[in-house]
Amino acid sequence: MKTIQLASLIAALFFAGVLSTRAEETVTILKARLLELERKEKELDSLKGELGRARGEQERLQRANEKAEAERVKAEAARAKLENEQRQLTKAKEAAEARAAAVTVAAAQAEPVIAHDSPALASLPPLKKGDVVDALDLMNHYRADAAGAARRYEAQRIRVRGVVTAIAKPMFVSHCEIVLQTTERQWKILCRVDPPREFTGIYTAQHGEALGGITASGARLTLARTGQTVEIEGWCKGLEGQTLTVSAGKLVATE
Repeated sequence: MKTIQLASLIAALFFAGVLSTRAEETVTILKARLLELERKEKELDSLKGELGRARGEQERLQRANEKAEAERVKAEAARAKLENEQRQLTKAKEAAEARAAAVTVAAAQAEPVIAHDSPALASLPPLKKGDVVDALDLMNHYRADAAGAARRYEAQRIRVRGVVTAIAKPMFVSHCEIVLQTTERQWKILCRVDPPREFTGIYTAQHGEALGGITASGARLTLARTGQTVEIEGWCKGLEGQTLTVSAGKLVATE
């Protein structure tokens, strides 16, 4: 009897040990799974955070792209507007130039050609210092033989005598511009004239019909008028287009 009880007790203890071992194993497994779940949950939370940040960055980039596109469209519209304004200005300028050219041509056609016979260059004696050259002859010589006229008139300062047709005073320079008459209106002798030494400055008056000078004392005197015959001494720079230029000139005589 005692032997049976002892065997039963041993069996019970054995099964209890087995159950305890299995319970411990089960607890260990559950704890490991719990830790694994917690790790995965953290990973999931991290992924959610990264996804949120990625979405935020995507939205920011989308807003930036939309802003850039809006600015591009705005700049394109401004450029198109500017180009249109430039085209309009170009058309207006061309139209104004065409009208001015038409007026110039009409004025030139309306003004009669001055009859003037100039002596041939080959027949003239060498030009000496102080010799006076008629403005009509000077232009006719250049129109007939520019190279020959250059050899004669551009080697020294010359004195040109002619009728004043226009006076101008450009800004920011000390000299004035006096245009002398030629046989045809569209052909011009442009003389750039410096102020006389006794004058501190020169200016135009009477809507460009007169040239005035200011003395050191402040007095204002008339130096020349349109329609008046004058003599100007300067360097002949030759014919360019329909304009013959005399530079560094000085007004030496008026009538």
